Amino acid sequence: MNSFRFTLLALALTTISLGSCKKDSPAMPQPTTMTATQQLTTGSWRLDQVKEAGQVTGTGANIKDQYSLTFRSDGTYTQKILSDGSTYPGTWMLMTNNTVLHLTDNKGTSTDYTVANLSATELRYSFMNKNGATEERTFSAQM
Repeated sequence: MNSFRFTLLALALTTISLGSCKKDSPAMPQPTTMTATQQLTTGSWRLDQVKEAGQVTGTGANIKDQYSLTFRSDGTYTQKILSDGSTYPGTWMLMTNNTVLHLTDNKGTSTDYTVANLSATELRYSFMNKNGATEERTFSAQM
């Protein structure tokens, strides 16, 4: 009878000790998500398409005064006119939960742009132009 109790006790202790072992699994890498500011400040953005009232009015090199924008994390940006390489400084800010891009140009003129898309590869925003029509500008990332 004692050997039965001893065997039962040994079996119970073995079960408990094996059940409490935890296998260490390698940590799964967490996907890295960039904030809107990080996406905006990585590289520069080249204007690739202009739409007015939903109609494409220019693409690529056919855009009059095609330019690029380079945003920096200190809240400044540079606009570069691609035809002659001239540059203009300004300041920027993302507002309203990253749905509004507020730019102040080198002359002190401030404009709010409604952000339609901001990803690692595309920046697209719209605004009311001087003709009273909605104008949309699409930029591609230049890393």
